[in-house]
Amino acid sequence: MKRVLAATLGLIASATLLMACSDDGGDSGNKTTAAVSTAAQGDTGGTQVTTGGGGTEISVDGKPVAGLDLATVTCVKQAGKINVGSGSVSGQQGLGIVMTDEATPKVESLGIVVDGNALAVTAGMGMSVGSAQVAVDGDTYTITGEAQGANMSNPMEGMISKDFTIKVACS
Repeated sequence: MKRVLAATLGLIASATLLMACSDDGGDSGNKTTAAVSTAAQGDTGGTQVTTGGGGTEISVDGKPVAGLDLATVTCVKQAGKINVGSGSVSGQQGLGIVMTDEATPKVESLGIVVDGNALAVTAGMGMSVGSAQVAVDGDTYTITGEAQGANMSNPMEGMISKDFTIKVACS
């Protein structure tokens, strides 16, 4: 049972990271916003993309996450969803978040890989893992909560839980 749970959590974290958008350019860290037309996809609105690490903060258990390139953090608003993703310096760390785009956003899924741990928050498919709350101040989203997961080098050691705080700009 523990193997199935650890594998499921790892799969959820990996899927979340793949679903979130990532900009591997990692150039300056300056915030850039662009409106991209999605008329070819049948959407009459546009897609809002915010890239850059200006003001982005990510911490797990009260410590900043080393190895995440904050300049690659990308936020995309499209079709009622907010997707946040990041690249990594060493290929070992990563972040992916999917939230609803409403007055009080809700985290649908969150995956973070840090220090060999695959951590997740999700509330779908009849199963709930971890918890997350979102506070909005202008175009800054602060997501706090507790993610659960497994140490990927030793998934048999059982479930682990870690507190996290993520602050990201998304306009």
